[in-house]
Amino acid sequence: MSKARIPLITIIGVPNTGKSTLFNRLIGQRKALVHTDAGMTRDIYKKSFAINGKEFYLQDSGGFFPDSHIITDEINKRIFKEAQASDLIIFLFDGKRDLLGYEKDLFLDIKKINPNIIPVVNKVDNPETFILSPSYYQLKQDFLFVSAEHNLEVETVLEAIEKKFENHIKSMAKADIEAAKTRISIVGKPNVGKSSIVNKILQDDLVIVSPIPGTTRDSVDLEVKRYNKTFILVDNAGIRKLKKVKERTESAAVIRAEKDIRSADIVIFVIDISKRIDQNDLLIAHKILKSARPLVVACNKWDLVADADTDTDKRRGQSLLSRAKEKLNFFYFAPFILVSAVTGKNIFNLLDRAAAIHTKLSGKIKTSYLNKVVLQISKEKKILTETNRPFNPRYVSIESYRPFFIRFHAGSSHKLKPFHEIYLKKRISEALDLEGIPVFFKISSKKKK
Repeated sequence: MSKARIPLITIIGVPNTGKSTLFNRLIGQRKALVHTDAGMTRDIYKKSFAINGKEFYLQDSGGFFPDSHIITDEINKRIFKEAQASDLIIFLFDGKRDLLGYEKDLFLDIKKINPNIIPVVNKVDNPETFILSPSYYQLKQDFLFVSAEHNLEVETVLEAIEKKFENHIKSMAKADIEAAKTRISIVGKPNVGKSSIVNKILQDDLVIVSPIPGTTRDSVDLEVKRYNKTFILVDNAGIRKLKKVKERTESAAVIRAEKDIRSADIVIFVIDISKRIDQNDLLIAHKILKSARPLVVACNKWDLVADADTDTDKRRGQSLLSRAKEKLNFFYFAPFILVSAVTGKNIFNLLDRAAAIHTKLSGKIKTSYLNKVVLQISKEKKILTETNRPFNPRYVSIESYRPFFIRFHAGSSHKLKPFHEIYLKKRISEALDLEGIPVFFKISSKKKK
């Protein structure tokens, strides 16, 4: 079979929106020249990069100027030419200012030439407080929000690219399709049994297992297949506060483990169910929560507290689970699974739950259905904002799947009361079957002119 043509993606926008910075982030290296002065990029930079093993070409174009100078005229002609030749356009806006008049015209002209376009708003350095200028609403687009400089939410652009080329990927050989693998990072404090869980899954002593805390010095990637699905298991060093880590090599391993949490598709957080949740467990838990990654909690060492599935053991299990869930109540969205690396109890259930989460995030939830769900929840219980006013959003949309952000288009941008926010998140998670997936809210209002 002949090799499929590599898709071409071009980044387009007016000067100083951060095109070169985003280009460098997407390809993972410094190639294009980055400078604060407008118009630094005059040539078309082209570089290959990969998403889940699929190769693409990325181009960084010059900034479009609305004048008649010879050099800018040539740049503008080249931009339109490359737009026509591209398979996909990433159109970049500056989130720190209003939409410019000629910027709007450029976007609409480019969209006529190539309707396959992803609108991205850059320089969103603080997503929690960011409010998009109402001037952008006239474009009637669903935007992605990133900070290329600080590497925030850039992965959503990669996910959007992959989604756009879904048909292209489906047309490839089955072997290529199977190359996309779910990366699972297994984390926890030292000596909770992370390597033992990995070994039980692999049925092979590929990872050193030792009762001495800190044995796993580095993150180890191991591949495993189950039901024709491929997983990459990352067995990480036990995470402890750096001030408690004496050896420099172990310090590096702890930092690597924290970094790997952020790069994982799904995190499996291993706790020792036979002991109480301590400050080290909570330290790791908050790092996971901050990463916004999907999560499965593995309650290991069940064999130490129960010998059989008797009624007494089940009651004790529920008591221990309740105790762990109470301490980790911010993980209300995650499944807690009783496991034993020694007996193998529920070990493969960890992979099955992770696979289900990955499948859910790879699909698409209809916006119309989401709006119906939110409307029904609002009828069941009055949701209040922090100003004690009823929360009645005009429209609800999914802004991104990884992480899972829901944007509420409301009359005001006031946050919800904490208890009401948790309630709404839980109800939405139940209705959309989002077990294991943390849900985040963004509330924006369209200001009256």
